Amino acid sequence: MSGHPSITKSLEESIQVSRLTQSPSTVRGRKSTIEMILRCFKKSGYQTLAELETSAISIANFIQVLREDMAVNASGMARSTVSQKYSQMCKIFDEIGAKKITITMLRNSKQRVIQEGGDIIYPQETITQAQVIEVMKILNQLQDDAKFEVKGTRTSKRKKAMLRLYLLVAACYAIRQGSILLLTKQDFNEETFTYLLAKGKRHGEPCLRSMHPVVWQAYTDYLEHTDGASDKLFTCGSWLSAGVKDIMLKANVETKNGRHGIHRFRRAWATYCYRNNIPLVDAAAGLNHSDSSSTERVYQDINVKQQRASQYMVGFADHFLGVSQRLSDFEQQLEAMSPWMADMFSSGQPVFEDEAFEPVFIDDEGSLSAHCELVPAPRLELGTP
Repeated sequence: MSGHPSITKSLEESIQVSRLTQSPSTVRGRKSTIEMILRCFKKSGYQTLAELETSAISIANFIQVLREDMAVNASGMARSTVSQKYSQMCKIFDEIGAKKITITMLRNSKQRVIQEGGDIIYPQETITQAQVIEVMKILNQLQDDAKFEVKGTRTSKRKKAMLRLYLLVAACYAIRQGSILLLTKQDFNEETFTYLLAKGKRHGEPCLRSMHPVVWQAYTDYLEHTDGASDKLFTCGSWLSAGVKDIMLKANVETKNGRHGIHRFRRAWATYCYRNNIPLVDAAAGLNHSDSSSTERVYQDINVKQQRASQYMVGFADHFLGVSQRLSDFEQQLEAMSPWMADMFSSGQPVFEDEAFEPVFIDDEGSLSAHCELVPAPRLELGTP
């Protein structure tokens, strides 16, 4: 086994390769994933990848250690974050030369392992209409804002025009960053807008949308600051993400998870569809989900059970609040009176069970009398006015 490189060395090389070939944000995410892998190797007692892959049993033992590590170190993390970390781990194993059986066993164990970290699902952030107005104010004044900085550096007019176009495309069409970064000049037309899907099985599939006038104006403004040599419009994804975060913070767009990216506009689209009774299948098409269940699970404001409960609760609130509205002023006064008084007025003449309290009547002459002959009221024939 001594002829094989240690797992530490293999993972260090993986980090060096990712620094040269991938974005800084990906490298930062890989560091924490690699720390987890090294931690689990140490707990398992393996020094090299070859030791781990001695048999299926040894791989299974590593997965068990991974489950225990997730239970401790992934507690309180969002399920989506844990899932991404696990998928990244599988990619790292593949890159350092792990056998097919190792990758297969890890992937087959994913759901069971990530459950050890809990089932916390943070809601996707959306953006309100008031916040959109603030964002638009900033974008409209962006070119004239000489003090606007991204990553502590003042930006050129070209970059500010690029950032404005980037944010408007994300807001109006609810597409992912990967698709926006693939856009070229040929995708923009005064009548139509075309982009390619950059994620999932439909990767590379073109989508055609109507061109919004505001987006078209932002595009033409951006062209005024470019040399026209390249068809590619967006040059730096990490810089654009940082610029979006700065604008969101200026617009007081709050987020519990610290995420200020353009993904919130996808959430806003789903929220808009839900509130305006747009069919789920159409909402999914707008998000380019191949299956509407993804839209229902991730993007809707509330799940199906909560939607039903919300609908029933509206009726309950109407019933509960309507009781006091339906009561007349007199009935409300009775409600405030003592139970005995309320019973006396509602039941009519009181009953004297104690003989010491005999009822007193007034006779025809107006004098008090202990007895009174009851005269039945005359019966009216049908049709009598």
